[in-house]
Amino acid sequence: MTVELVPTRFDERETFIANLQAAFRRADGTDKFHGEDLPRFFDRTNAVLLNVLADKNLVGGAVLILNYATQRNKLSLFFVNADWRNRGIGLAAWHVIEKLFPATVVWEASTPWQDKRNLHFYLNKCGFNAVSIYSARHPVQSTDEEIYLALEKIMR
Repeated sequence: MTVELVPTRFDERETFIANLQAAFRRADGTDKFHGEDLPRFFDRTNAVLLNVLADKNLVGGAVLILNYATQRNKLSLFFVNADWRNRGIGLAAWHVIEKLFPATVVWEASTPWQDKRNLHFYLNKCGFNAVSIYSARHPVQSTDEEIYLALEKIMR
């Protein structure tokens, strides 16, 4: 299977957002993100949106926040659509991201602490390390009520 990442065109944003919301939908059926907030977040952070393609099929996406001055870059959101999971696409896509941005010194990410599947993926498969824990009470970062692990991968 060939996995590639291509920039999300502006006219593809609605599909990207719908797929992102479906991937992050809570077990009770509520959306983690409000659709109208996402374009503002993308614009405010100068996010790079990438479509994940497997054998030319749209199967997921990634949102990157790149800091060209420090090369401390953030994997802000990363998902594989439910019908395409458990095929190695996420790891293959992560490797493509690393190759697309070889100047990166440190990659940052975060994930809910209780999500064992994500923790296994980031820590055991991708090589991230847990560096901090935060929640809505964290002095720097405001989140919803979930508790998150801050992750880093030092590239060089």
